[in-house]
Amino acid sequence: MQSSARVERRKPRDRGELRGLMGRVAVSIRACSRGLNDPVDSYLHVGSGVVRLVVDAEGLRRQVAAARDRRGLEKLVESLASTLQLDYAQFALVGGKLAIPGSSVKGNVRSRIELSFREKDGVVRSCLIRSTDHPLTPPERGREGWRHFRVWQETLAFDRGKPCDFTSEEGEMAGVCLVCDIFGTSGLLGLVEFSDFVGEDVSPVRVDLPTGEKLLAAPPGSAFRGWLSFRNLEAWELGLLLFGMGVRDSRRGRPVLLGKSKYRVQGKNVFGVVRYVVESLRLSPLSQELQAGGVAVKPGGGVDGDALDRVASGLVSLARSELGDELLDIDEVARLEQLEARV
Repeated sequence: MQSSARVERRKPRDRGELRGLMGRVAVSIRACSRGLNDPVDSYLHVGSGVVRLVVDAEGLRRQVAAARDRRGLEKLVESLASTLQLDYAQFALVGGKLAIPGSSVKGNVRSRIELSFREKDGVVRSCLIRSTDHPLTPPERGREGWRHFRVWQETLAFDRGKPCDFTSEEGEMAGVCLVCDIFGTSGLLGLVEFSDFVGEDVSPVRVDLPTGEKLLAAPPGSAFRGWLSFRNLEAWELGLLLFGMGVRDSRRGRPVLLGKSKYRVQGKNVFGVVRYVVESLRLSPLSQELQAGGVAVKPGGGVDGDALDRVASGLVSLARSELGDELLDIDEVARLEQLEARV
């Protein structure tokens, strides 16, 4: 396999005009559960970035009061250093409810789409927004990132160079790749927007991992709901977004990976295996008509239920037809299970 490929870049479409498909897709994200006919029971953790310490407040007050001089305070600090413990890592919250931030969902869908593009004749249609300046090489088994590389090895084994950057004159001249045109990049507003996905009656549980990590996690079966808005897209591009959610033959996507510890060794507590489910699709009155899967959706109209299965699978089929063998279809959960079976 060659070591590098040229990213195909073009002038982005005009953000100041309205054309093509415009609307909103309601989506749920559910932690997989065998009770809901999923292959595994999976917990989910999306961090808030808040780190809490476990402190005996009353005992600390007594020790501070007893420290009469500088040496006493130094001893107190030494004592605290050996007794402080990290509390369970907090789950992200929105309005007091567990939630998956829209930025996390957007990054998850975008990354899966980027990693699904392989080169053809030395050209690839997507950069990697978080890229390196050198070709990637397989990390040794057991090293950080080795599972991620082996799951996506066909599309990580060649260098795509620097990611798109539209902030300079040079960047404007070069243009942007397909994925950056849709999702946005430095200096360029995206054509899609993801809301926060808020949990519905989700009660977190405490999970202690073998690594020593302590997480507040959403238990198997937990559901989070939100939406994706889009504008100025073609039908196959909307299908590419659904493809990035794991949607294939119906509005119910196949299991994919999301959140913290998704690549950890699968043992007693599986983490990060979720399903995206498309709940409904609505077009703006200013949108063009959508035709997919033998269903026509008029501007201002919408679709859900059984007809949505046909529309969702039809849109994904359009994306596959447009992109051909440039779009690699990798079942990341199945590949991870295969890796673990060899460990």
